[in-house]
Amino acid sequence: MSVPAIAHLHSEKFSATRVVDACPDPEKIIDIPCLDAFSIIVQLEDFAEHRLWRGRRLSYAGGYRQGSVSLPFMGDELRCQHRASYDNLRFNIPRQTFDDYQRENGGRIISGFRYEQGAQDQVLYHLAQAMLPALRNPAAANQLFIDHILLAMCAHSISHYGRIASTAGKFTTTLTPLQERLAKEMIASNLGSDLSVERIAQECSLSRSHFSRAFKQATGVAPHTWLLQMRVEKAKELLKAQPGLSLVHIADACGFSDQPHLTRVFTRLVGATPSAWRAAQRGTVIVLG
Repeated sequence: MSVPAIAHLHSEKFSATRVVDACPDPEKIIDIPCLDAFSIIVQLEDFAEHRLWRGRRLSYAGGYRQGSVSLPFMGDELRCQHRASYDNLRFNIPRQTFDDYQRENGGRIISGFRYEQGAQDQVLYHLAQAMLPALRNPAAANQLFIDHILLAMCAHSISHYGRIASTAGKFTTTLTPLQERLAKEMIASNLGSDLSVERIAQECSLSRSHFSRAFKQATGVAPHTWLLQMRVEKAKELLKAQPGLSLVHIADACGFSDQPHLTRVFTRLVGATPSAWRAAQRGTVIVLG
């Protein structure tokens, strides 16, 4: 038997837990806490054998392929048995979070999700993959990015599995010039802090989901992407103005979790590493080798 490795993130809106166990006790039955919440369970690797009970009834016995998902209601007195190695990411989302999302988007309250045990879902799988860096380093997790993932998961789960479809019409609202300026100023003045989408939305007198979609409509990018772009612009300023300043200090000053994080984002957005970009500004050449 082995001790499962667990990584966890938690807020009032949801919790995310990655559990990896190479050698679980195949006879152990786990009682899952009974809550007014839904789980979105994404299998990160193949899972050969699993059993799930709802109350006293065995509702599933079988395996899962990598990328498959389950959306059980946690109020169903669930119990499970892990009879093979597994690696999954579980999002526990209170019913209230889904209700709030539907109200904000003019949709009808869902009663639950269709029973889709083991359905293949590449959207939820890739959203789960995007959450893994935050689980590996919760202290450096970006709240804007986490909020964005949660909104995307709610929208996709409701539209694809919700028992009552949303009646919301096409989203047409955009930010007023004042709201757009306020949002950009808040992001620019909080590059090194854990600024949430909800806080910016409140300052703009909008719901979280409406703000996220309106911001993207106004700027062409999501709030989290705008934040990364601003951090890179600040990094450029420091690279150019202070040639002797180390990349470690620049990463910290611009709100990146560490130097590799700065290098990855900078390279993706600029097309060159910070060192190469700095050298190009000075007209020098970096020799690799």
